Amino acid sequence: MWFLRRPAPPEELVSGLVSATLELTSTRYARFQTRLAGVDKTSLEIANRSTTVVATHLQELGLILIGDAESDPDESRGALVAAAAATQPDFAAGLVSCLDLLPLEQRKSAAHVFANLVNRTDTTEFATVIAKSPIIISSLTNAYKDETADLALIRGMMLREAARHEIVAKSLLEAPNFWLFFFTASKQLQLKSFEVTADAFELLKVLLMGHGVLAARFIQNNYAAFVCHFNLLLQSNNYVTCRESIRLLGELLLLRENFSIMMSYISDRENLKILMNLLRCKRKRIQIEAFHLFKVVFVANPRKPVDITLILVKNRDKLVTYLRNFHNDKDADAQFAEEKALVVETLLSLDAIER
Repeated sequence: MWFLRRPAPPEELVSGLVSATLELTSTRYARFQTRLAGVDKTSLEIANRSTTVVATHLQELGLILIGDAESDPDESRGALVAAAAATQPDFAAGLVSCLDLLPLEQRKSAAHVFANLVNRTDTTEFATVIAKSPIIISSLTNAYKDETADLALIRGMMLREAARHEIVAKSLLEAPNFWLFFFTASKQLQLKSFEVTADAFELLKVLLMGHGVLAARFIQNNYAAFVCHFNLLLQSNNYVTCRESIRLLGELLLLRENFSIMMSYISDRENLKILMNLLRCKRKRIQIEAFHLFKVVFVANPRKPVDITLILVKNRDKLVTYLRNFHNDKDADAQFAEEKALVVETLLSLDAIER
């Protein structure tokens, strides 16, 4: 007679995973020593056993929370898992801390479980645990320091999902190594790491565009550092990063919450110079993105400072000549042709005002 194994209670699965991840991470130093001095069978056995237990528990939690090809998620047991995970801080910390010790498939499973818990609509307690844990925030924000692209991407995905919650976004913005995201997104990486660059940039978009009031307050309080780091993105040799940064900057500056930030930004001559240089970039798409930002934020802005107006007037002849020949192949696009004509007309009228 066959007996079906009784499914483990959700609370037991969570506590079992906590124990296994703690045991696995405890072997980290021993594994390092093993590489230096030879095989330590005891630590290796512990690591293998813990990895197996972690994999088994992740699989069962995944079936409850996410389901598979043959079964749907178990909502009632999923709620119990979420409650248990939120009341055991070591659950999230252990899951994040042991990622580098797991095989790729188990890393993915851990990330899926993490993302499901953080995205649940019935509770935000798991997100609160993440936001209040310096260990978790530090482990995740250090994601892009890892040279292993797949591990950086997995941690980056977990970070991005958590950052959709304002309480987590606030902790990330206040993290000492927050600026690391700018450096990662601005680097001209080799092809194998291009996805890591893009991932870091997507996280910046979530943080800066997904939480308007919070992000505006952060930028205002850290304005000089923010502009300095954002200019790194604008001047990146990475084509996609540069192009998307111009677009993101335009979206940011035009948000209602960021009006005072926009006025500070357009008051700085260096920012105008950077944008004018981007207008002359060899990459056509970057030229066009720079043109739209130049048009809306600087030229057509009725509140631009006198100093900025003087720079535009000083460079009027060169700008007008350049713009009259700017992407004439797009003149079939009536809207683009109209926008270009409007910028030229506005520049000429500025000259008239100065006289």
